[in-house]
Amino acid sequence: MSGSGDGSSQDRVSGIDYRLLFGALPTPVLVLSPDLVILDANEAYLAATRTRLAEMVGRPLFEVFPDDGDPLRELLRESLRRVVRDLVVDTVPIQEYVVDQRAEGPRTLYFAPVNAPVLGADGELLWVVNRVEDVTDYIQASRQDSDEPHELWASEVFTRRQLQEQNQAMHALLDSLETAVVGCDAEGRAVLHNEAARRLFGDLADGVPVQQWAQHRHAFHPDGRSMRDDDEPLMRALRGELVRDAEVMFRPPGQPRQFFRVNGRSVVGRPGLAAVVALHEVTMHRRATRYKECELEISQLTSKPDPPDEVLAGIVQAIGRLPEWSAVEFWTVDEVTQSLRRNTCWTEPGHDRLCRSSELLHYGQGLPGRAWQTADPVWAQNLSTDPHAAQQAEDWGPLRAALAIPIPSGLAILGVLACYSDTAEVPDDTRTAIMTGIGAHIGEFLARRRAEGLTAELDRTRDEFIALVGHELRTPLTSVQSCTDMLLEEADLPAEHRSMLQVMQRNTAALNAIVVKLLDVAGLRSGHIDLSPQAMCLTEVVRAAVDGARASAPAQVTIEANIPPAAPLHGDPARLRQVVDELLSNALTWARLGSTVGVNLHVDPLAATLAVSNTGNRIPAEERDRLFDLFFRSDSARHGGIPGTGLGLTIARAIVEQHGGTVNVSETDEAATTFTVRLPTHQPA
Repeated sequence: MSGSGDGSSQDRVSGIDYRLLFGALPTPVLVLSPDLVILDANEAYLAATRTRLAEMVGRPLFEVFPDDGDPLRELLRESLRRVVRDLVVDTVPIQEYVVDQRAEGPRTLYFAPVNAPVLGADGELLWVVNRVEDVTDYIQASRQDSDEPHELWASEVFTRRQLQEQNQAMHALLDSLETAVVGCDAEGRAVLHNEAARRLFGDLADGVPVQQWAQHRHAFHPDGRSMRDDDEPLMRALRGELVRDAEVMFRPPGQPRQFFRVNGRSVVGRPGLAAVVALHEVTMHRRATRYKECELEISQLTSKPDPPDEVLAGIVQAIGRLPEWSAVEFWTVDEVTQSLRRNTCWTEPGHDRLCRSSELLHYGQGLPGRAWQTADPVWAQNLSTDPHAAQQAEDWGPLRAALAIPIPSGLAILGVLACYSDTAEVPDDTRTAIMTGIGAHIGEFLARRRAEGLTAELDRTRDEFIALVGHELRTPLTSVQSCTDMLLEEADLPAEHRSMLQVMQRNTAALNAIVVKLLDVAGLRSGHIDLSPQAMCLTEVVRAAVDGARASAPAQVTIEANIPPAAPLHGDPARLRQVVDELLSNALTWARLGSTVGVNLHVDPLAATLAVSNTGNRIPAEERDRLFDLFFRSDSARHGGIPGTGLGLTIARAIVEQHGGTVNVSETDEAATTFTVRLPTHQPA
């Protein structure tokens, strides 16, 4: 549109001369370019402003009408900027202009402007129309308290002010939100967006159809699948869908992932606005949720009995599935060579160059070596310029940043967890603390597995030693015992020699009993004790054991037995006699003088229950759970000079368990100490 023209045929559509119509409009109208240069004005505008068209065309608006620091004129400038930026209609408070009327001199005029965009077929901004109403008479009448009727002017000005206030309030509200708000018209052109949306979408909000936003903004579904343009929430809303809690991930090249929860709907009854969506960023919330899920998965992995290398590989993959990491590796400290060796490596497709790099780093070399040296997390914000990263690799490919976490066990460092990102990363304390916590969890796992390995090795060595001692002692003891028995059969053996041989006989018998127990322990540690199960009567075994114990019991201690006539079950009589003898021996050892040791046997169709009790010193609570441990002897036994090996109760429990039964001891707060054995009466499967 130009300032001069004579109504050519191209201005005529359906017989209407739009150039003539524009010039004859009674409302003042000014046409501006997108950069606010005056292009045209109708006769009403020229008359209202007392200006000439030739003097204005081609000149910037605020050069023709300077604002001179007037705050109201600045509001007009801001309104025009909003129209250009947001492509929306905007109103302005009443403006004051001083117009030189030549012969009549300067005169102050008042106008109420409305600014509107004019768009082309492709949605591009062609012009800005500034329509003004001359409200000079109303303003002057108001100031002079004139009696002339001005209700119509008052109504229009009030409406303009109210609309302007509403527009300003709406824009201020939208711009204050952290949530991005975007609206489009029926053609998919963005016609509404707030400041948060402009920060998120940038130039896309200036004319790029929303149908292309997913492609331009690199939108993905939360699971990493590329999002098609038709799946974009604003397009779904434009199609009439009600969008509720949809999730979108934006991942432009070289930038961190951002996650948004989106709600939107179509708009009916609002000209120029067909759909609107609100995008609320949930990146931090999603990151926290994924870290919790990762920690849970790591806990589950470390609780499995799988080999440590397999567990570490699973842990590295679990960490790699976190949104911000594109590659993860675990380095193990080699204590012999004082170096780091890569244990496992995981990368996203296209990042496998990392796993082909050097598998050996020295103390202080590279990011992992630096984390080992300092025992603190190490960030590299730019791998291409970081001096420690340069010691590790010359070319990092698409990887941009990294975090190395030392894996502690007390004061020692067992390894280093290194995580790499293909986007620029800014170190933050929260993420560092979370990754350090994961590192501590891995350290606990490695320390536990190392302790389990050492314990297993110790147990194996102890088993071998026990078996060796048992077998190596048994042969010479058998020879000594045989010779002693033969010498004692000599009829003319002097009494003094016979006495010494009897001492030898008793002690070799005691040593032989210890050897037998050691061999039982060796069998126990290997997972079995030899049994000869058969149909038997437990009553007979218990009665024989009680009779033997009475013969050796102190005179001040009595044994009371409550035994049924018969207690049939399937078991090894000799081994079960060994159990009863051990329980009676233990009870007599700790029974108080003048007390009674109780033996109670009860049988039902399913189980036989044997209880042996005594009233002596109570078992300390800290020792109760260790009574059946191998070689355990209580403080009272060791300091009181009570003989024993710490093997009897261990073997007794093993025998009972191999019969499919259980043995337990009473709580420490009970008056009597009772050992209870339960055995199935039927033959175990």
